Amino acid sequence: MYDNTKYFPRSIDSEHQSQSEGSSLTETDYPISHDMVHNLHGNALEEDDPDDPSGSVKSLGPTAPDSQRPSSAEPQLMIIYEEGDIDSALHFLIESAHNPFRPSVVAMVLVEEKIREEVVRRILPNLQPLSELVTEHPSFRESLQVAEALNLELIKADDTEVPPPQCSPVFVCECSHDVLGKYPTGVTSFYTFRNNQEAIDICHREALVFSDVSVWNESLDGCYEIAVALNCPHFFLNCINVPLLPISKQLAAPQNYVTIQNGYHFETLFIYNQFKSIIFPIGDLIWPSLNDENVQQTPISFLDP
Repeated sequence: MYDNTKYFPRSIDSEHQSQSEGSSLTETDYPISHDMVHNLHGNALEEDDPDDPSGSVKSLGPTAPDSQRPSSAEPQLMIIYEEGDIDSALHFLIESAHNPFRPSVVAMVLVEEKIREEVVRRILPNLQPLSELVTEHPSFRESLQVAEALNLELIKADDTEVPPPQCSPVFVCECSHDVLGKYPTGVTSFYTFRNNQEAIDICHREALVFSDVSVWNESLDGCYEIAVALNCPHFFLNCINVPLLPISKQLAAPQNYVTIQNGYHFETLFIYNQFKSIIFPIGDLIWPSLNDENVQQTPISFLDP
């Protein structure tokens, strides 16, 4: 397995020269569309109408109907690296944190140590009062009581910004959900890591079973390391909640498969007897010429026996 893509992770405000070039698309061109990245300005704080697919943004790409999403109930894991698209990752993280009892929310986020201060600084101004349904939920109240009793670090809006009895979304630092109570706890666990191995170790200590993992990192090699190490069925690299319809048949009858549709790379494969899917947005494809003798197809190193 090898990667022949030019990959451009794009933030909300970023622009690559390929976006401004006037050349027409060929059958090998799959640029990320404008709507995939730039239309991320829906109100993440409003609760969505489940019957209205035009509600707030659900993915870096097309909105995924429930039947095409990875799971209808299990939580999600998000990992944010210094080299990742922080803008987009935080958009989806903050949206999830304001609706902590919805299905498939981001229950745990790992942030690389180098950007922890920046991430916290950018989260805080976007934390608005939670709905009464959340703040009065017994699990949410119990989680806060446990966190305060254990003197855990909390990331939440200051009382001057969201005065009691209101409460903003809460991120509990360096604490697993099983300590806080029975899932769903109504809060998001927030961890800091320094390298891939440390991130993997943190995930292995968490008792929650995640439906999918959203990894925000420019290095696809680093992303694939996470996919190899974690026991999760779906891995979204630099995107989240992308519809899985293009690989639905392969998921139903497990088989290795690769396709490119709607600007995304979809891949299903067995990794050490575990069947997984990997999805990521792509820019322009570089197809090697069949006559190019210099092209060498090399496997990913960490999959070598």
